[in-house]
Amino acid sequence: MSMEILHLGGWRFTAKCRGHQVITDQPLEEDGKDTGMTPVELFVSSIGCCIGVYAKIFCDRHKISSEGMKIFLEWKIAENPSRVGELEVRIHLKKGDINSDWEQALIRMIKHCTVHNTLLDPPKIEVSISEN
Repeated sequence: MSMEILHLGGWRFTAKCRGHQVITDQPLEEDGKDTGMTPVELFVSSIGCCIGVYAKIFCDRHKISSEGMKIFLEWKIAENPSRVGELEVRIHLKKGDINSDWEQALIRMIKHCTVHNTLLDPPKIEVSISEN
């Protein structure tokens, strides 16, 4: 798989992959134009969306309605090094759609999320510089 990131000027970048694109920017108070999520916000959203995919797989398998499912994420930044230090995820399903037995099974399923697993077993990252 591959992706291309292009600098659009200022603090704006666009990530292009498979014919789709996402723009990132910085908030106004950080000298950006606030035209998109920050890279950290996009990172957190990838965790939430991946959890959503695994939650939907679980719901479909067990004939539990995923209609109206919402995933709320809250995080705190840690220092030295700068990173997301804490992340809380809350999944909301319609009342009565899931019992306490299914709840624990759903949490086990979600822990198979690819993004979650990538954080637990981080990839080798190699960075190089080349000229245009």
